[in-house]
Amino acid sequence: MTWYNVIQVIAAFFGSIGFAIILKIRGKQITYAGIGGMLTWMIYLVVYPLVDSYFWGNLIASLFVAVYAEVMARVNKAPATIFLTAAAVPLIPGRNLYYMMFGLVNEDYHLAYSNGVAALLISLAIGLGFVVIAVSNRYLNRLKYFAKENL
Repeated sequence: MTWYNVIQVIAAFFGSIGFAIILKIRGKQITYAGIGGMLTWMIYLVVYPLVDSYFWGNLIASLFVAVYAEVMARVNKAPATIFLTAAAVPLIPGRNLYYMMFGLVNEDYHLAYSNGVAALLISLAIGLGFVVIAVSNRYLNRLKYFAKENL
């Protein structure tokens, strides 16, 4: 891990904490949200060079952050959404959205198109990761409930 990556991970931690404060998350849950953002970005930094794809790198990182949010929700007896929204902040495709708008304003439609498609793919990967874990969690909880009722 290079110094540049270490700085990115630290920035992800503080960025997630800042977003948690904006969302009015309180107490030790702010720290958990920051740790989640830091770990999520670390996962992305490890996975992206291996798969060389924005979509798959963000999908795997979003699967991780969704599982992390569910675990932290159980540990803290709080909604998973508060951890999910704050810890997923590092995955937001801000750079791509910026360059898409920059390309549109400057009439560089190739730049706008390529960054718009990348932002769309990243957004789809993040959403898909969240949905897969939410549906899996709901399905496993129902299986547990029915198994308990039938015993």
